[in-house]
Amino acid sequence: MPGAGGEMKPNSFLERAAWAVLCLLVFSLPMEKGIQFPHLGTISRLLGQAAFVVGVAAVVRRGKLRKPNAALPLAAFFVLWGGLSWVWSVARPETLAHFATMAQLLGMAWLIWELCRTAAAQMQLIRAFVGGAAVSSVWTIARAVLNRQTNYRRYATAGFDPNDLGITLAIALTFALYLSTRVRGLAVWLVRLGAVLIVAAILLTASRTALVVSLVNVVYLALAWRHTTIPQRASSIALLALLIVGTLWLAPLATRRRLATLPREATEGTLHDRTRIWKAGLQLFERYPVLGIGLGAYPKAAYPALHIHYNAHNTFLSVLVETGIAGFVLWGLLLATLAWFAGLLAASERALWFTALAVWGVAVMTVTWEQRKPTWLIFALIMTAWARAFQPEERQP
Repeated sequence: MPGAGGEMKPNSFLERAAWAVLCLLVFSLPMEKGIQFPHLGTISRLLGQAAFVVGVAAVVRRGKLRKPNAALPLAAFFVLWGGLSWVWSVARPETLAHFATMAQLLGMAWLIWELCRTAAAQMQLIRAFVGGAAVSSVWTIARAVLNRQTNYRRYATAGFDPNDLGITLAIALTFALYLSTRVRGLAVWLVRLGAVLIVAAILLTASRTALVVSLVNVVYLALAWRHTTIPQRASSIALLALLIVGTLWLAPLATRRRLATLPREATEGTLHDRTRIWKAGLQLFERYPVLGIGLGAYPKAAYPALHIHYNAHNTFLSVLVETGIAGFVLWGLLLATLAWFAGLLAASERALWFTALAVWGVAVMTVTWEQRKPTWLIFALIMTAWARAFQPEERQP
């Protein structure tokens, strides 16, 4: 039965089941593309659908929705605007498919908002993501040992693009640095071992973007410096040093050679043809500035200029071109609200979420990630962290 104030008893089967499936969903994200079922999709898709169904049932039984904060309605308006763009889209089937994906991501964020109500619960989700990243890292390392290349001399968990996996692992590294300051005993050594595996896998992806954003994690070290112990600082410095040493000496020769091209590619090159893709996008924006070309329509609309179906390879440009100025304003307000939320938190959590936003923000300058689950996981966890800062913690199974 519902408890006082509409809360469910913490031993509610539905709430416990929804929470368990949600944790499994977050655990699966760093390796989701490697586990697929014919005609059904990835493991994360199936877990997400199951979590949503059970979560809705739990909320119905509770009889009360959690009051949303400012970020969740902004996210909903952005997704709805993307769906509305089907009316004027230049690629309606793609818009419909992308809107369905965005709606599911919004559902995941809402579910985290509804179920993750305590600091302990947030730690469980962070641990789940880091654990999944460690498993994915072992998978990547195993593929490298067996010489199962994803691209030439580049390795990743089955089904993943090396850049996407590398960025996912860079975000997991941020979480691992935070966890290493929050756990004790054997757990801290397990977290550090997981972080070492993550660093090794990032190097094996040979992703220049992933290398750069992994180094952005020095922001966490700077922001959390006054609030961590000497051993915690030493372990964080050692992990980031391992990333640098691995880039210069420990990674396979082909990996080191590719990563060494980063300065030249950034200053003289085309960022692996991205500048040409961005130029095509800006030309589209000049033609459709206010409403955009339609959610998910970038590859088809840019094809005449590129002669190949490329997405924008820049999240901000993708949002601007596909949803127009109106959608871009909603997206910007959402990000600004999340940054404001992070700034209101206690020092340790402020360091975590500012770093996570920095890592994500640098990464999405070269990838299209507004429709990726790690993006919306970060958004949802910042929302829940903000809520706990201003409301008494509620009971959690």
